[in-house]
Amino acid sequence: DEDQDQDDDDSDWEDAPATFSHAGLEYEFANQYENSECTGVSHLVHSWQMQGHHGKEVGDSPLRPSADMFRNAQVALAVRWYMKRTSKLAFTLKEMFKAAYPEEFIIYEKAFNAGVWEAEDPGPWLGRAIVWKLNVLPHRDGLDGGPTAIFCLGHFSGGEAYLTDLKLKLWYRPGDVLIFRAGDLYHAVGPWEAEGGVTARGITPGRIGNVFFSPAHSLRALKDKKPGWMKSTAGGALPSSES
Repeated sequence: DEDQDQDDDDSDWEDAPATFSHAGLEYEFANQYENSECTGVSHLVHSWQMQGHHGKEVGDSPLRPSADMFRNAQVALAVRWYMKRTSKLAFTLKEMFKAAYPEEFIIYEKAFNAGVWEAEDPGPWLGRAIVWKLNVLPHRDGLDGGPTAIFCLGHFSGGEAYLTDLKLKLWYRPGDVLIFRAGDLYHAVGPWEAEGGVTARGITPGRIGNVFFSPAHSLRALKDKKPGWMKSTAGGALPSSES
């Protein structure tokens, strides 16, 4: 009967192995007592070319918002909420960027005004990457067009910033901001461990990295374009709707 089938199913789970080995590492299956959390990177970019199309003329490969900006209607609403909710933070970073790199700031802001898709973002960076609880090994962000701002959030220990070319190890905690040429300098984040419990809003502990950047190919494509160009031309795919 149905109860017997349920008992058989429970018995199968009890007899199943709790772990498995792969490539010399021991992994534990999620269960009702312990489970794992997804990690990854979300790219919220107003204007960029598809992967593999960088360097092509805009007429051959129009600019477009990243897929993470509008995967569905609910995501589009959430992105707008996020941009508006973080606007004070973005304005603060904007002023820091303007003070540290005044010449690059002018270039970035003009490109942003031409390429902006979600108006709640004050710019001047065309993109944001949210790095959700991943380790960050030494790397350069080769597609970045210039100065990038990075900062972190969360509850964790460790996680110092390393600028390996300069042989620097920097204190890097929530509230700290680094603005540097991430496409030129190798950088990394040291090992970190989650600390504390789940917050009242259901956020689990760990480290969340934030990267504000502008792709080099987007800056080139948007150079000398008028404000609002992205929306009025569908990223260069159509004649301007304002002509």
